[in-house]
Amino acid sequence: MKVVDARGELCPKPLIMTKKALAEIDENDSLEILIDNETSMKNVSRFLTDNGMEVKQELKGNVFHLFVGKTGEIPESAPVEEYCEVSFSSNKNLVIAFQKELLGDGAEELGRILMKAFVNTLPEATSQPQSIVFLNSGIFLTLKNSQVLDTLVKLEKSGVEILVCGTCLDYYQKKQELGVGIVSNMYDILEKLTSASSVVYP
Repeated sequence: MKVVDARGELCPKPLIMTKKALAEIDENDSLEILIDNETSMKNVSRFLTDNGMEVKQELKGNVFHLFVGKTGEIPESAPVEEYCEVSFSSNKNLVIAFQKELLGDGAEELGRILMKAFVNTLPEATSQPQSIVFLNSGIFLTLKNSQVLDTLVKLEKSGVEILVCGTCLDYYQKKQELGVGIVSNMYDILEKLTSASSVVYP
């Protein structure tokens, strides 16, 4: 049985990996797909079902195991992007605004550990942000040496808008070190915050 390990991947990557793996196995062979977030699991399951595949699902710990037997061919032209649905709660315009690089007040080391955990958990959250804003020392999270850069890049590729305060980058002389997002101004940031249905300040 061929195994596709899509843990930690954001849509459409699990769909692309699944489609590619199915093309590589023979008729009536089986495929196991490992996914660690419910939204991606539902997206892949719907894609397979819509293309005539029978899917069985098991949850082991926090990992979904999808088992599919190849009972036909999925056309090369079959789209995957339309299956990339993000699971939102009632907050259809959620904005997260980071004003510092540490989470909470207290020990600096603990603040870094908590912030890393917070950001790295965002792709698995039920309510995905539409935009993420970085202000003041929060801009350090978006730099090339940031411990959460990979997660922010994945979020941006999945469609999350990332705005980074240009004045803040200039103040800290870090504009050349920006690793993710677009340099923004206070007018655009204010518009984003005031038009949001909900704003979270970690």
